[in-house]
Amino acid sequence: MITKSSAPSRRRWLYLRRGSQVVFFLLFLFLFLQAEYKGQEILGWPVDLFFRFDPLILAAHSLARNPFVWGLLWSLVLVALTLVLGRFFCGWICPLGTALDGFRRLLFVRRADAGVADRFRKVKYYLLIVLLAGAVFSLNLVGLFDPLSLLYRTLAIVLYPAAGLGVEKVSLTLYRWGAPFTFVSEPAYQFLKATVLPFKPLLYLLPFLTLVLFILVVVAEGVDRRFWCRAVCPLGALYGLIARFSLLRRRPTVLCKDCQDCAEVCKMGALGVRQDAAAFKSGAAPLPRHQTSECQLCMSCQVFCEKGRVSFGFGVKAPRAPLDLGRRQAITAVAAGAALVPLVRLSSLAKRPDEFLIRPPGAQDEGEFLSRCLRCGECIKVCLTNGLQPVLWEAGLEGFYTSRLIPRMGYCAYTCTLCGQVCPTGAIPRLDLQVKQATALGTAHINRSRCIVYSEGTDCLVCEEHCPVSPKAITYNIIDVLDQQGRRVQVKAPVVQADRCIGCGHCEFVCPVGGEAAIRVKRSLRVEN
Repeated sequence: MITKSSAPSRRRWLYLRRGSQVVFFLLFLFLFLQAEYKGQEILGWPVDLFFRFDPLILAAHSLARNPFVWGLLWSLVLVALTLVLGRFFCGWICPLGTALDGFRRLLFVRRADAGVADRFRKVKYYLLIVLLAGAVFSLNLVGLFDPLSLLYRTLAIVLYPAAGLGVEKVSLTLYRWGAPFTFVSEPAYQFLKATVLPFKPLLYLLPFLTLVLFILVVVAEGVDRRFWCRAVCPLGALYGLIARFSLLRRRPTVLCKDCQDCAEVCKMGALGVRQDAAAFKSGAAPLPRHQTSECQLCMSCQVFCEKGRVSFGFGVKAPRAPLDLGRRQAITAVAAGAALVPLVRLSSLAKRPDEFLIRPPGAQDEGEFLSRCLRCGECIKVCLTNGLQPVLWEAGLEGFYTSRLIPRMGYCAYTCTLCGQVCPTGAIPRLDLQVKQATALGTAHINRSRCIVYSEGTDCLVCEEHCPVSPKAITYNIIDVLDQQGRRVQVKAPVVQADRCIGCGHCEFVCPVGGEAAIRVKRSLRVEN
């Protein structure tokens, strides 16, 4: 790609757009870092702010006939602005788009686009149709492809824990080396620990899969600029459909005969790819029309137009460039979305989910939880004990990347309601502390063959000591058992009082038995697909 010169007065648009991208990307990271326990039970920032302004989430949530969430109405503000300005969100705000622009500058050599993304431009529209058609039948999978969810999930499961571990290792190494390294490393580490780093080491399931999926999005950037945005992103497709009716338009509305610089500098291919100029001049090939549905208003065409012909304004009268999805293909996409529902829900795992699949507090109905869950990773990130983890196949295909509690990795803290505070769709309801403490996630069950009290005749009662409810859900009986030497001894044997147990998993977390705990929590959810 050739770098063009431009007048300083026009370059201010470039600086404004890049400044906007940086500001919103930093805001996204800031809110991400605030989704963590800060010594108070109530979060002080609207950490789900970006998801509230996502119209794709609102559309899918509404089509799935989920309970209304007032916070999602903020996305209508961006819909209204898109009707005026066009698809500006993708070029000025989207944090994933900003990240892709940064990766391209850092990782890839500047060159002309290969034109592959243009051949797959319609895929994002078909994907949008499939996702929304599935949502009509309460199969809400938009979170798997939503760019905000994709970036947040990658940060939460892979990048943030890796960064924390990396800083810990470097700091420990410098500490062992001693002075003079510690004069700088220790204050820097303490500052990062207090402001940026997680307050405890984090470990999540599916880090490799999550990283590979994100790497594929980044690698595609090396093929064509904004490949994800041009060919795959369903949120971009939705904004593109709305932007077709926007008031702000580009002048001229077609590519100039004697110049194709616009096609070269446009990262979205809104004017096609550079072609043989002779064919345009002779009239053998039609001049490409500016596609408002693909334009991100990056302003590059205006900034780098050496002849000063390009501008954006209101009142430009010109026919809209045809979208040309094809009626047959669109109907096929609708049918595919509808057919996806039975294919996903007829799996054996969906019919008989894992009995140890414990959902977050308040998510009582499995079908409603799956329909409302965005798979964004907010609850996983904010979990105080690192107990909430992403799901692979344990809940069937529909449950992919939803959250579950794995008590062996972290229990549900008795005084914590953070996951309900950050959930943007209400899949995890926002519960008062008293209500949450009375809400059962499951019931603990003792495996006597593994419990050292029953199998070895050794007093333990660690589970009883850590049970947080009052009166305790784990009591004990005095029983006679044989110890390892075959002698009859009296021990205090733990007993679960099922009517008191809330399934928090604290007992399973602290169980001293190696490997599988001797006491495990089984789910107590209603399955109503």
